[in-house]
Amino acid sequence: MNAFTRSWKITKLTFGVINQDRELLGFAFLSFIFSALFTIAMIVPSVVPTLLNEGVAEDSLAVYQYVIIFLTYFGLAFIATFFNVCVVYTTKIRFEGGNATFGESMRFAFSKMGLIFQWSLLSATVGLLLRILDHLASNLGKAGQIVASILIGLLGMAWSIITIFVVPVLVYEGLGPIDTVKKSTQVIKKTWGESLIKHIGLGLVQFFVFVLIIALTVGLTFVLSNAFDTIGFVIGIVTGILVLFITGLIFSVASTIFNTALYVYANKSLVPAGFDEETVKGAFRNRKS
Repeated sequence: MNAFTRSWKITKLTFGVINQDRELLGFAFLSFIFSALFTIAMIVPSVVPTLLNEGVAEDSLAVYQYVIIFLTYFGLAFIATFFNVCVVYTTKIRFEGGNATFGESMRFAFSKMGLIFQWSLLSATVGLLLRILDHLASNLGKAGQIVASILIGLLGMAWSIITIFVVPVLVYEGLGPIDTVKKSTQVIKKTWGESLIKHIGLGLVQFFVFVLIIALTVGLTFVLSNAFDTIGFVIGIVTGILVLFITGLIFSVASTIFNTALYVYANKSLVPAGFDEETVKGAFRNRKS
């Protein structure tokens, strides 16, 4: 079974888990809602520097802006991590043959608030450092900006890769942020090929599904516009956006479920319930002696 075929099979398996625990989509939806509300709430403090531009030292404004950026990164990281913990915990219980309730998963996430807070601080700090480096790069010459942008992009990509399993580690091991990153990196070394292929595979499936939805939305909007004018146009567009949104939530949860399945097998050599050993074991490359 090649990697992409395996990824497609894993996609179907993860969708099966979602079908059994549909509250998983609720966690993803709440994460989106709270993230949107938090982002809106941060708009006011983010525009204050513009309003106070006159008579305020440029250095002071720069510091203020970085503080706002850090708080924004921290808040979004905290919200995303909190609800991802809910998703991973629900998945963990399902893999173990149980059936966690919505409230049980929420209570577990609240019990990990300290670790979530610590991880969010680290995540926000890394994000801010990358932002500062990007700002410093803008002061370089054109060639320097290009080189710096590439390096910063690679750093950001590397950080995203080594933190793929952070939430499963947090749920299963309850480690602090630094140890969590170390553990995530260890699992990455075992699942390197499939961890990346999975993202490509799920991404391709999601891309084609999105293209199909957009095509259907265009057709539906055209038909409704001819029948009901402006109202039909609005209905068609809104329907398409809602379907795209729901599809995005499903694939986001599916990705988290698969990460959890890989972590369980890599760390405990156990095949999660609902998965088969051939599929999960195939995600690991053999080490050369």
